[in-house]
Amino acid sequence: MAEAAEAKEQSAGEFAVFVTLKILGVLISLYFFLFGLDLMGGSFSALGSKGAGNLFTFSDNPIAGLMVGILATVLVQSSSTSTSIVVGLVGADVLAVKQAIPIIMGANIGTSVTNTIVSMAHAGDRIELERAFSGATVHDMFNMLSVLTLLPLEIIIAALSGEGGLLFFISKGLTNAIIGGGGESDLRFPSPTKEIVSPFTKLFLSKDKNTIKALSFGAPEALSCGTDCTKYCVSSDMSKAWKKVAKEAYETLIACNGTVSCDSGSCYTNAGEYFENSIETGRTIKGGFLKDAGDVAGGIIGLILSLVVLCGALIVMVKLLHSLVMGQAKKVIMKGTKMNDYLAILVGLGITIIVQSSSVTTSALTPLVGIGVLPVYKMLPMTLGANIGTTFTSMFAALAVMKAGSLQIAFCHLLFNLIGILIWFPVPVMRKVVIRAACTLGFYASYWRLVPLIYILVMFVTVPGVCLLISLLYSASVAGGVVVTILAVAAVAGLVYWWVRLGGCYKVVSQEERDARKAEIEEEMGETGVAEPKEEPQAESTV
Repeated sequence: MAEAAEAKEQSAGEFAVFVTLKILGVLISLYFFLFGLDLMGGSFSALGSKGAGNLFTFSDNPIAGLMVGILATVLVQSSSTSTSIVVGLVGADVLAVKQAIPIIMGANIGTSVTNTIVSMAHAGDRIELERAFSGATVHDMFNMLSVLTLLPLEIIIAALSGEGGLLFFISKGLTNAIIGGGGESDLRFPSPTKEIVSPFTKLFLSKDKNTIKALSFGAPEALSCGTDCTKYCVSSDMSKAWKKVAKEAYETLIACNGTVSCDSGSCYTNAGEYFENSIETGRTIKGGFLKDAGDVAGGIIGLILSLVVLCGALIVMVKLLHSLVMGQAKKVIMKGTKMNDYLAILVGLGITIIVQSSSVTTSALTPLVGIGVLPVYKMLPMTLGANIGTTFTSMFAALAVMKAGSLQIAFCHLLFNLIGILIWFPVPVMRKVVIRAACTLGFYASYWRLVPLIYILVMFVTVPGVCLLISLLYSASVAGGVVVTILAVAAVAGLVYWWVRLGGCYKVVSQEERDARKAEIEEEMGETGVAEPKEEPQAESTV
């Protein structure tokens, strides 16, 4: 009997050691997962920083602004970066608040591409891919539906009032109530995850955000000041950005003589040449062993390496989580996921404020959805909390300069998410729309593994790019813009007609396959006892 007790004690000890090692493995793989995300963001910045910086100069209408926000955020892989740049541009009077609101909306959509990429690591198991892709696209669906609701409202009210829309007036009232005094402050809130991961990332690649910011101001305008005389008026904010990119070259700028001056800012005679030689050719990769490879080659190498590390860390983490959450442990975790929805929003909010990145929050939760621990319907409130949490970045950026315009656009970012939540979350019927849309995408991904990749290329690259080009076409030729718009709308209408009326959806996934998947879901729910909403499988089987 003593031997049995000793064996039991030894077994319990071995179990505790194994569990401890597995938890340690999860933490190590999580660190490399975060490192992969950070390296991927830096690599995308190196590859697309110049394009992202220049994009901010094409935001003269709401549609163009929305697409600029999406593309810029996808290129730099950080809504925090793009929204902070927008806040800075508004504070420098380069962008009006009215112009910046659609860009902020687009940044909200663009940031959700990261967790969608993460979900592709589950492609080896079709059921896990369905869950993970559904959980990832909950973020996308909420942001897209919020934009479809609030952007038209903003445009219509702005057209009627001649000044701005709903977000504009509410944020203006809040700003007027809060703002007081001028000056600047050094308010900062560094991300703990950045502080932990960045030292390792910088060994490979250290990015310079100053180049993106300097490019976002655009090239200085050449003004005639007489015969064979050209001057450039450079604002103080533009000067600060230029100086951070190329300080030595900045010292070579030639000031205008006493008879030539500018109404505001500094006057230089060779600012155009400086911009071409020092800003447009500025390097985004300023350190790490990839520095000598240059922005393009270094960005490609960094991107490949980041994807390898990201996928490897995710596979290890998922395997370890699988073994940890089996049996009783899984039941405990499942009970934890049944917390009140509004408490889940606060959890997502708190995590995102701490890590200062909604992408990190949602990307870390996506594998839990994939392995079946976190239900899709519970992922939604945590995602909404992450959306609110990420607005604190732009709020801190606005408080750092304490200018009315900057603070107003930061409030617009916060209000966009809060009003979107009030529309799409509290009422169950509205909430079902978001969840059904995400689960439908997951359903198709389970049968066609390339759906996530196609979805990313179409929704985050092709559609924004085409819409931006069409909006820019209107500036060149209204007639040409109208014709291309009609053709684009006709193409979309034709695709919808084929999909719905001509049974295109059943050619992609047959009715037999839909019935088989519905039976699988019912069997899985009967085995695990997970109280998932019935509308999710219904949505999958009817779309």
